Amino acid sequence: MKRKSWKKASVTTLAVALAAGSLLAACSSGGSGDKEAAAGKEGEKAPEKKPKITVTIYDRGQVPQGEGDYVNNRWTRWINENAPVEVEFVPVPRTGEAAKLNTLFASNTAPDLIQTYLPSYRNDLYTSKQIIPLDDLIEKHSTNYKALMKQYPLLKKLGYKSDGKIYELGRVTGLQQNVTVVIRQDWLKKLNLDMPKTTDELFKVMKAFAEMDPDGNGKKDTFGYNLSGNGNEVINAIFGSDTWHFDANGKLYHDYERAEAALAFKKQIYDAGIADKDYLTDKGGTKAQQDWVNGKLGIYASVKITSNLALHQTFKKNNPTSEVAVLELPKGPFGQFSPQVDTPAGSVGVVNANAKDPVAVMKYIDWLISESTLRTLKYGFEGEHWKMGKNGCPEPIDLEKNKKELDWNYEYYTLFGNTVLLGKCGDPSSSYDLSDPVQKELADLYAKGKEVWLSKSRPVFKDVGFMPALPKDLQLISTNGFKYDDLFQKAIVSGPSYTVEQAVKEAKDMWEKAGGPKVDEFYTKYYAENKDKVYMAKIDAYDIK
Repeated sequence: MKRKSWKKASVTTLAVALAAGSLLAACSSGGSGDKEAAAGKEGEKAPEKKPKITVTIYDRGQVPQGEGDYVNNRWTRWINENAPVEVEFVPVPRTGEAAKLNTLFASNTAPDLIQTYLPSYRNDLYTSKQIIPLDDLIEKHSTNYKALMKQYPLLKKLGYKSDGKIYELGRVTGLQQNVTVVIRQDWLKKLNLDMPKTTDELFKVMKAFAEMDPDGNGKKDTFGYNLSGNGNEVINAIFGSDTWHFDANGKLYHDYERAEAALAFKKQIYDAGIADKDYLTDKGGTKAQQDWVNGKLGIYASVKITSNLALHQTFKKNNPTSEVAVLELPKGPFGQFSPQVDTPAGSVGVVNANAKDPVAVMKYIDWLISESTLRTLKYGFEGEHWKMGKNGCPEPIDLEKNKKELDWNYEYYTLFGNTVLLGKCGDPSSSYDLSDPVQKELADLYAKGKEVWLSKSRPVFKDVGFMPALPKDLQLISTNGFKYDDLFQKAIVSGPSYTVEQAVKEAKDMWEKAGGPKVDEFYTKYYAENKDKVYMAKIDAYDIK
């Protein structure tokens, strides 16, 4: 049967290359029907047993009852039936994964392929020589990944380490929204306020949302903004504040000026009663999310709000007449920026130095990142889980069936999911029912978010994205020195008894006494020598669309 095409023309070249790589792999392993027939006639030996590898898998407790577990289920069986290797999955909790992996490494039972989102942990594995360089492995034994890296050189930058070799494997998703900020447009209208364009205007709007009864219930029970969850980071973004920045001459330096300005604004928000006074206990932002869906929060900062359909449906059910808009971060004293984005490519995997068969690991990666594997793991089987929608993208046939059989399997493909291969169908909104007003509203918010937050004219607030691995002696210095973050939180909640100026002065002293300048010197030297070889957030983030 001829496969229906539903990809963008712009990704066809790579998709063909990956498909060709998969075909070559199949041919080289004796996958032809004619060859099998010949083997039967001539009494040739049966195909060799597949090599076996072990691979980490995030265990989020999402496998439904009756479907097995993360080690054995319908999708692990499908993988082992179709992959060129036999895969044993090793579950690792998403929270506390470093501790679990350390235990596995200590007992010499760590898997061959470590899949992890944690750049700091990958750095630790590199520093302790527990992973292998991949340059030769990719060059000599890869088809699909080598083709992907050739088309997207950013993968090489992200995998690069200070010894000049590649240690990390990655994926290409294109630039995507990550931290998002939405605002109650209907509250602005009710209070006769304009969309804020400056930090002063933003504070005025936040204060009005907290004090002027925008929900009309006659009570002072609303908040203007959430400092918990991602709210703290968004204020940093408004002021362009990150730990390290490049000066006008391209030299990396440790910043305090922007940090002080951002800290002062957070304290101003807290002192004015705009944010929940107990925000420090809401570390994951759960309370802030509840405030948003219950109609008690005017400006909400969190991860991927504009693509969280379940959240938006709950919000609209509780607030049916509400109007929501994306908030373009206002211009601050250091420029205008955007919140943290999902990098267009990202490192997600490393190979254990004790892996018995690294070539088999590479064969698995090549198979996993092929377009056909991604499509099957993401959408299931055509005619069973999905049909082609009017927009040319897969459309679920039975949501309840998919909920039981498919929707929980994302950990098997997401880490290496090159969604650029899916074209427009890689956007979350591609599967929305646009005849449903709530889904249409969220699709519009998502589209507006792309326009507002992914523009190079308002770049991401960070200059660097991923810091290089520190030597062990500097790791300890960095850990001790960065305890000054506690001083910043103390300044926010302490009123006049502990000022922003005091906190910044003591933070500088703490960093100095811990030996922090040695860390600064290491990073400054590293970027001076490797600037053109490594990921630079304000430049590389916008190279892939």
